[in-house]
Amino acid sequence: MDFVHHKIAEGVNLYLYETNKFATVTVKVFVQDSLAPETVAANALIPTVLIQGTKSYPTRMSLVQKMESLYGCVLGADIDKIGERQIMEFYFDVVTPDLIPNGKQVFREGLAAFGELITDPLVEDGAFRKDYFQKEKINLAKMVDGLINDKQAYAVWQAVKAMCKDEPFGLYKYGERNQIEQLEPQAVYDHYRRLLQSNPIDIFAVGPSLENLPELISLWPWQRTALNELSQVSVREDIREQELHEKQDMQQAILVMGYRTAQRYLSPDYYGLLVANGILGAFPHSKLFINVRERASLAYYVNSSLEGSKGLLTVNAGIAPQTYGQAVDIIRRQVAELQNGSITDDELLRTKMGLISGIRKMLDDPGSIIDRNLIGIVHEELRSPQTVMDRIASVTKEQVQEAAQGLKLDTIYCLSGQKGEA
Repeated sequence: MDFVHHKIAEGVNLYLYETNKFATVTVKVFVQDSLAPETVAANALIPTVLIQGTKSYPTRMSLVQKMESLYGCVLGADIDKIGERQIMEFYFDVVTPDLIPNGKQVFREGLAAFGELITDPLVEDGAFRKDYFQKEKINLAKMVDGLINDKQAYAVWQAVKAMCKDEPFGLYKYGERNQIEQLEPQAVYDHYRRLLQSNPIDIFAVGPSLENLPELISLWPWQRTALNELSQVSVREDIREQELHEKQDMQQAILVMGYRTAQRYLSPDYYGLLVANGILGAFPHSKLFINVRERASLAYYVNSSLEGSKGLLTVNAGIAPQTYGQAVDIIRRQVAELQNGSITDDELLRTKMGLISGIRKMLDDPGSIIDRNLIGIVHEELRSPQTVMDRIASVTKEQVQEAAQGLKLDTIYCLSGQKGEA
């Protein structure tokens, strides 16, 4: 399954996957920018402001009502972070034109409203509308402040933030409260206009009857200038292991261990690393789950995850504070086993089957089909699901071991209660 590429304008690329498998057409637009302290909060705020209204439908209610009149079209917006890129995401979902009366007209009207929201947004005196802007600033700041209430997500983020203190990846994708408070409607609008003019924009569509989509999207008011070169991912060589502890009012403890990897998405042995992470902690049969949770009873949950663009692997475990030392030791041993090649045939086979099964499940959802390409657009190398599954299937124990040998422990972070020792 390959997307068909169309060039809409300089730096604006459209990718189509035409299929009769779904009863909807799903379109997603991604606007990329480099992660930077001066723009991270602005980029996070822009999608939430844009979705409040357009020139033709200047209130959230009027925009929603218009979508409902078009057989329940759906519009949405979000912010993503892949490696050291921040990506604005806008999505549009409409019933397949062939299934509804006046389907082609419904599709055109919905897509036109979607394009207006992105490329010709609602403005007031040459800037974002102030009341919408201020309301969304408050909402964004509350969301950033609310991270502390999700202890697991908070602990993982604090570990990554410490791990990448002087790197763009250490920026929270929604920004920090002080960055949000400094935002002004005019400056943020001017910044967004620059993004639309010069930054990479990728558009994906999945569904039936897409033959007119390139023409319709070409009608959006693109005003492109010279294409900006975005920053490449930074690679840190001076890795010095650090250990951090934080106390809060909580009963349990959350342990996060962050490793740097020697491989990233464009590395020839990237899929060896992907399988290594699976064997380590992505599945119920993985080493961490079996040895840390089941046999040693040291964790009520434990897993590992891979950020393949930046090249970070994190282990995350919920533990009792007094078992901190034991948990760290046994997790170190599981990584050492991978590095020493202690991998059974069953671990390798079940992990590859699990990864491939996950990709196949993605193919049942149009949004997931699109989202799996995010890492590809950041690195300008899209890979079909079949290509990925073939590469996973071909990974050997030796490749897993070699990839694991590139893991270097950078940060140990523990969030625990005021009582008890760690």
